[in-house]
Amino acid sequence: MVNHTEITAEIIIHATEDKKKIFDPMYEVFEIKEEEFIQERLEGHFGNPILMMSIKIGKKRAEEFIKKLVSKISKSQMNEFLENIETYFEGSSLFIRISKKDLVRKSISLQQNDALKIKISTPVYKRSELVKTYLELLGQ
Repeated sequence: MVNHTEITAEIIIHATEDKKKIFDPMYEVFEIKEEEFIQERLEGHFGNPILMMSIKIGKKRAEEFIKKLVSKISKSQMNEFLENIETYFEGSSLFIRISKKDLVRKSISLQQNDALKIKISTPVYKRSELVKTYLELLGQ
């Protein structure tokens, strides 16, 4: 399974935010350097500059990312996430959002707004095996 697992992560950085405050903890927590991200310059609703940073991670490194992610999420948040895991699927991909503000503090918590968006993809050939496959991938 590891050889086919892929992580896509996206984070929006506003002009008022300091990239260094986001990417220093990103490296400390997940060992991902800012230079590994693809940077796209966008314009916000009111013309303000926005950076869309994205990265794709595959194979063994994706598995390591998942282990670090799961180990950093509180047990209560992880339990709640797992109880509702079916609501986090789109197709055969699992979506997780973590707080950008907490990441700056080197802490990981699940949050829907102002978040680092994480898409985990791995081959699942039967819809009935979707939950089981991702529970195994998440080490549950």
